[in-house]
Amino acid sequence: MMPVLPSTLLLLTLWSGTEAEAPSSKPEPPSKSRQGLNYEDDTWLKPVSEDVWKTSELAYDLSLPDTIYAELKVRYGDMTVARDTMVMPTATSEAPEVSLKGAINCMPPFALVMVDPDVPSREQPTERSRVHWMVLNANSTERLHEGEEAVPYSGPSPPEGTGPHRYVFLAYCQGGKWVSSDDIAPKRRNKFELGDFAANLDAGNAFGGTFFYAENA
Repeated sequence: MMPVLPSTLLLLTLWSGTEAEAPSSKPEPPSKSRQGLNYEDDTWLKPVSEDVWKTSELAYDLSLPDTIYAELKVRYGDMTVARDTMVMPTATSEAPEVSLKGAINCMPPFALVMVDPDVPSREQPTERSRVHWMVLNANSTERLHEGEEAVPYSGPSPPEGTGPHRYVFLAYCQGGKWVSSDDIAPKRRNKFELGDFAANLDAGNAFGGTFFYAENA
């Protein structure tokens, strides 16, 4: 048996150590899908409304997607309404200013609608939904309230004793087309079908939304 020379032993040791310390190959992280753009720093984030539309049951009751990728900012005078909070009906008697918090990938014009799905009550919504406001042909996501008022604003006025009602604002793209209020506006406020409204706009899903609660105890 031939003796192992020291130089050979040194080479074997170095080779063995290099093999042990070689970095393992790691898979590349999955590419991020276009979920939502943070308006402040232009970084991609999870949808801002990921869970609240499900926990409020609005996704089910209004046949909405589980996620709405941008949040709307609703401002009544000096009060900015926080999503998923209770608001006094007396504070919402005048039409608010509505703008987009986020970014979208469609061009104007835009449509805005406000509905109450809890008519006459959330437990027995036999008149679902009531349209409280409809604005068409808005030219800017910073002023979604400025357009053609197809249905005049009517503030929240839930019947006494019917519990909290959900008041929902949704914004849609109009596919780059001006639309006529005669073709889109409903004949009456109650039993407003949100799906038919979106289909008439050829709009698909809402790109932005928010909601609050109001009650007349």
